[in-house]
Amino acid sequence: MKLALKLALAILPGALAVIAAAAVLDLRRDAADFDADQRQDDLAMARVLATTVGRTWDDRGKDRALVLLEPMRGLAARFRVRWVDLGDPRSALSPAEREKIGRGEEVLWHKDSDAPGWLHALSPVRSGGAVVGAIDLSEAPTDLRAHVRGTIRATLVTVLALSATMVLVTLFVGAWVVGRPVTALITQARRVAAGDLRARSVPHQRDELGELTRELNGMLDRLEQAAAAVRASTEQRFAALEQLRHAERLTTVGRLASSVAHELGTPLNVVAGRARLITEEDHDASKHAGIIIEQSTRMTKIIRQLLDYARRQPPEKERQDLRRLAAQALTLLETLAAKRGVMLRLESDLADVPVIADATQIQQALTNLLVNAIQASRTGATVDVVLRAASARPASNGKRPDGVFYEVSVQDHGQGMAPDVLSRVFEPFFTTKPVGESTGLGLSVANDIVEEHGGWITAESEPGRGSRFSLFLPRGVLPRGSG
Repeated sequence: MKLALKLALAILPGALAVIAAAAVLDLRRDAADFDADQRQDDLAMARVLATTVGRTWDDRGKDRALVLLEPMRGLAARFRVRWVDLGDPRSALSPAEREKIGRGEEVLWHKDSDAPGWLHALSPVRSGGAVVGAIDLSEAPTDLRAHVRGTIRATLVTVLALSATMVLVTLFVGAWVVGRPVTALITQARRVAAGDLRARSVPHQRDELGELTRELNGMLDRLEQAAAAVRASTEQRFAALEQLRHAERLTTVGRLASSVAHELGTPLNVVAGRARLITEEDHDASKHAGIIIEQSTRMTKIIRQLLDYARRQPPEKERQDLRRLAAQALTLLETLAAKRGVMLRLESDLADVPVIADATQIQQALTNLLVNAIQASRTGATVDVVLRAASARPASNGKRPDGVFYEVSVQDHGQGMAPDVLSRVFEPFFTTKPVGESTGLGLSVANDIVEEHGGWITAESEPGRGSRFSLFLPRGVLPRGSG
């Protein structure tokens, strides 16, 4: 309706201008017609008088003929009738006009000397075949003001009626022809903006709006196909990414295998020795059985942790305790650290560290950071893991809102990295280790996992002073009633 009203208001001035121009032209035409009629009427009256005076002149003489003009002087308010003597030098006629009348021709002219604007019609009077003078019939200018006022009133009435009719017709036609399809397109656009790519409008018209509707429907068809292709591609990408992460976990498991085998060797020897003692010393059987149970439980825990870490599970974000996840990661890597002569130490003064996360993925990210720290540390060194609350925002992404974040920093005391190496540590497949010892995916996978959880990882390092990787995750609070 708004568009139709704008259309009516846009057309209305043009229509009013046309009507006004037509009224002006009508007035000018009427004035011209009045003037032409006046000329014809004056010439006709002057011609009749001249003929009458000429015949009377022939029959009764000049004086009797001029007497005929006396009754006409009573019409002075509207008409004036005068006798023009061609031989009189006081006459207002010019020599050219005298000559023209002398040839028997009629003359029309305006003279402002006696009465401004009066029209003079001169008709020659003949007597005995010769022109003896002329009849000057003058008429006052026509007063067209009443006619102009009437024309203006009629024009105003026409303008008002036409304006009202035009607005109403334009509103009705605009609402039906333009408003209805535009409203349908707006509704369709809002549905598309809300994510419904199946929204379609039925084109009822064969004009530009109908063509626009068909093109929009075609565009939505292509968008829907593209969205389906993107969904399929995204699913494939996530599947490939999960496979890559799983493969990287298996690589870590491979590194842990020899350490786990060494770790299991000691409790297995204890179990075997105690079993022999049971067969040799029956009186201490309960004592030896308790030790066997203790060592079996230890081996089962080690194997279960390794299997849980290696097992592929669907991602599932829920409320987790980040401190517990960090402690489990340290427990899993204790044997690898011990084999390399490195100590792992966890520091935190936080009792509850809630985050909304997938436990396996966060453990993988922490494990990757810890494995790199263990491998970078010298024998006898310590890897410090510190968990604390922090208010921070990454410099590379100002779009994340401020809030409470938890920081897990992993500090090693190794050789450190040069600036050119530090700038590339999160690139996939980038590694400084010999071929076969690393896939170059550990830090890249860890960074992807943390970013998917709304966090980020920072890296600081100086040659000779070790490296520190800090993992930031937002504080997680589940809605009431959720798990």
